[in-house]
Parts: sequence; C-alpha cells; structure tokens
Amino acid sequence: MLERSSNPNIRSLNNTKHEDNSGLNITIPQVTVISGENHNSEGNLGGSFPFKTLTFSEKISKFLDSSTMIITLNISTIYSLFGDDIKILGFSKSADDVFSSLFIVCLFIFFFDIILSFIYKRPYRWSFYFWLDLIATLSLVPSVSWIMENALGLSNVKDSKSLESAGKASDAGRLSTKIFTIVNMVRLVRIVKLYQNVKTALKKIEIKNAVKEGLHENTMVSESKVGKKMTEVIMKKVIIVVLALLCIMPMFESNFYFNNPTSWDFGLDELYDFLNQDGFELTEEKYWLFHENDLRPILHLSYKTGDGISHTVSSNDTKYYDLRYNEIYYTSSGNLISIFDLRYDVRLTSLLNIFRTIFICIVLTLGALFFSKDSEELVIKPIEKMIEKVKIIAKNPIAAAEIQELSSKENQANSEKKKCFGLCKSKSKNVDYETKLLENTILKIGVLLALGFGEAGSQIIGNNVETGGDVDPMANGNKIVGIYGFCDIRNFTDTTEELQEGVMMFVNEIAQIVHGLVDKYLGAANKNIGDAFLLVWKFQKDEAIIDENDKIIRNPKSRRAFYLPDLTLISFLKILAKVNKDPTILKYRTNQKLLIRMPNYEVKMGFGLHLGWSIEGAIGSQFKIDASYLSPNVNVASALEGSTKIYGVPLLISGILYNTFSYPIQDYCRHIDTVIIKGNSKPLELYTSDCDFSDFVANKMCDRSKGYFRDKRKMLIEILEKGQATTEDLYKESKEIKMMRESFSEEFYEAFNKGMEGYISGMWKSSRKKFRKALKIRNKDGPSLALISFMSETEFIAPVHWKGSRYLG
Repeated sequence: MLERSSNPNIRSLNNTKHEDNSGLNITIPQVTVISGENHNSEGNLGGSFPFKTLTFSEKISKFLDSSTMIITLNISTIYSLFGDDIKILGFSKSADDVFSSLFIVCLFIFFFDIILSFIYKRPYRWSFYFWLDLIATLSLVPSVSWIMENALGLSNVKDSKSLESAGKASDAGRLSTKIFTIVNMVRLVRIVKLYQNVKTALKKIEIKNAVKEGLHENTMVSESKVGKKMTEVIMKKVIIVVLALLCIMPMFESNFYFNNPTSWDFGLDELYDFLNQDGFELTEEKYWLFHENDLRPILHLSYKTGDGISHTVSSNDTKYYDLRYNEIYYTSSGNLISIFDLRYDVRLTSLLNIFRTIFICIVLTLGALFFSKDSEELVIKPIEKMIEKVKIIAKNPIAAAEIQELSSKENQANSEKKKCFGLCKSKSKNVDYETKLLENTILKIGVLLALGFGEAGSQIIGNNVETGGDVDPMANGNKIVGIYGFCDIRNFTDTTEELQEGVMMFVNEIAQIVHGLVDKYLGAANKNIGDAFLLVWKFQKDEAIIDENDKIIRNPKSRRAFYLPDLTLISFLKILAKVNKDPTILKYRTNQKLLIRMPNYEVKMGFGLHLGWSIEGAIGSQFKIDASYLSPNVNVASALEGSTKIYGVPLLISGILYNTFSYPIQDYCRHIDTVIIKGNSKPLELYTSDCDFSDFVANKMCDRSKGYFRDKRKMLIEILEKGQATTEDLYKESKEIKMMRESFSEEFYEAFNKGMEGYISGMWKSSRKKFRKALKIRNKDGPSLALISFMSETEFIAPVHWKGSRYLG
C-alpha cells in the first residue's frame, strides 16, 4: 500500500524482491521524490560529475591557442610588418633604440611561440609552417639597429662627424637597401600567421554567435582532415608563388645591381675639374644652389685646395650625422666630398612598403580563398558535411531522420533563393554530384538504421560507428529507468486469416497512429511483434536513477522527470480515441469478410503501463541482432496488457506508475484491483483510466507524417519546459478525453469506490451490493463484473488469509 510521509516532498512505496520457482527475480521498485536541497548543484543524484584533469602538455597547447596569446602574436606581427616603415615615416634617428627594443620583444615572443609549439604540438614540428615562422622571425634581426650596425662595420665609428663614417654609412645604406628589399619580402610571410589567427578568431566568434542563437557548438560543421590538408597545400603554393615573384622581380631591374649616375656624381666630377682653377668658387656656388632646394638637398660639401687648406660648406637646418645611415648619400671625386639628404626617398619607400604589405595581405588572402573555393565547394564541404552527419548519427542515430528533414528544407530554401530576377532566360538546373548522392545515401542509411533499431539501438549504432572496425554486436547493456507500454491488437488471428495480404497494411496503419502519438508525447517505439508493440519512455541519466536499494529517484531540478509519466497516459488515451474515430481504421468496421467472421467488428486494443528499470542493449549474434529492453518490469507491462481482457478495460496502469503521476492526473484513474503477479510476492495495485467511445464519430483525414508529429513534439516540449502549460492543462483542454469520460458519473464512482473498500477490507457481501449498484449505472463495467466473478468463487466470503490482494495467473 502507498505510504504517504509527513514530509510533502517524499512519497514512497515499499520495495521487495521475490524469487519464484523458475528462479526469476522480479522487483517492484520504490518511487521516491526527493526535495532539491538533498542534491548537489549539478543535479547528479548521489554523486558529482568527474572533471578531467589536463596534462601539462594539454595546458601548454591550450595556452598557445588562447585568445591572449593569439592577440599578442597578432599585435607583434602587425608591428613587425609595419614597425620599420612607421619609424622612418614619423620618427627621427633618436627613436631608433626604442623601436629596436620593441623588435627584440617581438623576437622573444615569436621564438617563445615557435619553441613551445615545436615541443608540444607534434604536427608543427619540422612542418612547412615551422620553417615559415622561423624564417619570418629571423628576418626581424636586421631591424635591430645595434645588430645591423655591427654587421655593417659601423659599431666602431665613434666620431659621428667624421667624413669616413659618413662614407661607411652611405655605403651601408646602399647595401642595406638591397638587403631590406629581400628581407622585407621574407617578413611578409608573417601575414600567413596573421591570416590564420584571424580565421581562428572568426571561427570562435561564429561558434559563440551560434550558441547565443540556441545552437550547440557540436552541430556546426568542423573542418575535416582532408579540408585542412588541402587548405594547407593551397596556402603553401600561394605563399611560394607570391614570395617567389616578389623576390625575383626586383632582380630584373638594373638598379638592383648598380646605381645609375646622378647630378650629384656628375656635378662633383665637373667641380673637381675646376678645382684650383679660376671660376671654381662660382662653379661651387652653382653646384650648391642647384641642389640646396631639391627634394634631396645637399647637406655637406668639403674639399682641399692646392695650398692644403680645407674648405667646408654645410646646411644650417640638418646635419648629416643626425640621419640614419640609409638616409644619406655620400659621393666623392678626388678630394671633393658631398653628402645628400635621402629622407624623401626613404620615406616614400616606407610609405610604398606599407601599401605593398597591405596589398600582399589582400593578394595572399584572396589567392588562398579563390584557389580553394572550387575545391571547398565541390569536395571539401560535402565531405565535411558527410563526416559531421556521420558523427551526429553515431552519437544519436535517431537524429538521422531530423537531419534529412532539415537538409530537405535547406535545399528547398536555397533553391528559392536562386532566382533570376529577369536576368536569365531559364532556371539553372541543380546538378547532383556524386558527393551529394553519397551524402543522401548516408542519411538514408542512418534513417533506416534508426527505424530498424529504434531508440534502444542508438547506442549500439553509435558505438560501432565511432570505434570503427568490424561491427561488434556483443556488448554489455545499459541500465536505464523508463516507463514501458505494451499494446496489443485484439482478435488478430481471425483478422489475419480474413485479410491475408492486407493484414500488413492493417497493422501498419495502426502502427502509424500508435508510433506517431507516442513519439509526439516524448516516447519511442521499440518492438513490433506482429499484433503487439513495445513502447518506451526513457528517463535521462540526470533525471532519474536507481540506487543500491533499487529505489527510483527523480531529480527535482528536472521538469521532464515529472511531466513525462503524465504524458504516457495521455498518449495511450489519444491512441484509443484515434482508433475509434480515424477513417483509416474505421473502414475495417465495414469489411464484409471481417463482419461475417466477427459480427459488429471493431478494431480494439489493449494497453499496459508500468515503471521500472531495464537493461537496454542488443540481443542476438553476428547473424542477427535486435535492440530491446530486458527486465522483469517489461514483463509486468506485458502482463498488465494481457490482464485487460480479465477486467474488460482497454488500459491497465501499475500502482508504481500511478504514484508518479501528478495529483490532478491521478484523478483520471480508477483503482480496480490489487494483485500479486506470478513470480512476485509484492502486491501491485492496478488502475485504469475509463473510456467510452460510443459517442465518437469519424473525423476528417489528418496529417500523420513524421514531420507533423515531430513539430508537435517540439512545441509540447517548449511549452512544458518553459512552464507555459502543465500536463493538467493538456488533459483539461482535450475534447477527446472529455468526451470519452462524460458517461462516467460521480454516482457510479462513489458506488464502485465503496465496493472497492469492502473488497480490500474483506467485507465481500457489502462489496457485492456496491458493485451491483455501480452495474445498474453502467451494466457493462468490466472491473465490477470481474471482481464480482472472483468473489463469487468463495460465495462472497473472503478467505481467512485475505490481505487485500489476490493472485493473478
């Protein structure tokens, strides 16, 4: 009997085990609802979720891929690309030390990233991108002025005003210009790293936006190994081609090998010819004035006359020793020396370098995109879609049908978007490439697997797909908590003999209704056994568990755990209503063969519902396997369905399940007996939900497609999860349920319930009177007739050992 605790949060039913003569252990589980404060914050009853500890190598890899590291590398990359040019455009020589220090910081960051990636990222070791990063990083070394000055032999020049140092600096400037022409090209390789980081960042943003929109990150199509390899190969070729062109093209210019003479050189030679002659002063003045206001003004002119006296003319605005070695031009003729300001050329070159860098960024990016676009559209993306769908099917084979439905809608939407808008004469034809055919085939196979194995077989399919190799049906099952429904078609043998080949259509038409409505109300079809169907409503692991004492505990934080039992009853009531009003089923009432054999023939069904644990898994061998649920509790559901004939009702519900119904839903049930099922010593209360279909008439044909039921299922989950409606509302708003219960009066229930009280307490003669009173109101009430028949076996005198329950064979 049900024991109601003083704690409103706890309802329990005793749990016992019994071993019958066959050795079969049958457990009637105890149902317990525990208040939320007894559970941890994660909703994992009786324990906590295990957290995976990252290894040191995984932590380093995670750090290298972190947003902080990527942003740091991107900033360093941008500085390395534009730092030299910005320094020349906007800063004087005095700021060189600061820029050199920043370049050293960039070198440290890049080498830090390269070394850690080399050690902790195996695919990176000795790869194309390793060498690319290494060369690009080494190309930063010339940007450090201290290193470059040492390399060019300027480190020992202490007197910045000496003409010897100016000559060395000018020669170094010419040499460094050619060096930097090549080095800067190599440095542009850093653009690839920048492109990859930006691409990764955009992917993360896309995932975050998808999660905000309610999509799961795993539903997004991830890049496949084939896609990564092809993208890498294309990127390599683009980089090599672009850099080769950039490096080789300057070599076809004459000024790459020698400097063309200028007026600085010609003029100084002419001035040297006039040295120590009349008119030299005038020629010197013209030479100076000609170059003084030029874009590249003269800064210094010095010479010695024949008497050994040195003469020097210098600019008052800028001193040559205040400029960088690549910003001056030194030329000499004999003992004449002139120095010119090349800042205009150097700054123009720096500005052009910035635009060239940006242009090459665009070329590399567009080149990589356009070269890979066709291969991605025709090969990579279809393969990635197939791989993603295989992964989804592996995790949840039941989702195959939903994916197929979504793909159909997506293709339809894409075809509607492709309109000519008057610019073309005819619609373009969609070409079904082999990849598309293969994708559709995978989906169809997934749908067939889902249909063939059902929800119980989802893990079998998933494990075999994920692990690869040969198919292995031999695996341990999973213990789950669920509600098991067994339904049976009455008079099936006679119907089969009369319908012959048509019996398949007969069964499938009924199955369409049964499976569709069960699916709508969050259940799943498992077995089709000729005239019977096994239907299951599974609790998820975080919704209900069975403890060491075989007690079923529901998680109070889960809405679904509490409304799911209520939906099992409404689904069966809806099935019964549909069978008695659907034109597809009602047509068999006029089938002459059936009427001759069974006058007044109607399609009738029996249902049994029970709650408990079971083992979900595969049964069979390498030749044939079936996904099913094994448990005494499944057998109880089957036994309840079989007992509906004894009580003359279409539906029997176990007391275990009844106790999990919400209180308003319990009002739709009637306690009709307490029995002990064969092989079980624990009394089991039996309930039914009364139905009368005499007033039902045929309705119009309605949509019974899978998509229709799935849409209804999604809507139902949404309103129940958001609390927009309760299961009580579903019952009250159902016209069918209201109609099938209208003929059951309060007077009838009062008489029957009093009869049940006398029956349970052993006062059978008093009970007989009450049951007969109930029969006067409803003369065909099956439970009243069944109990009167049972009590009449002992002339309405309860046995001495009577304890309120009887054995049900």
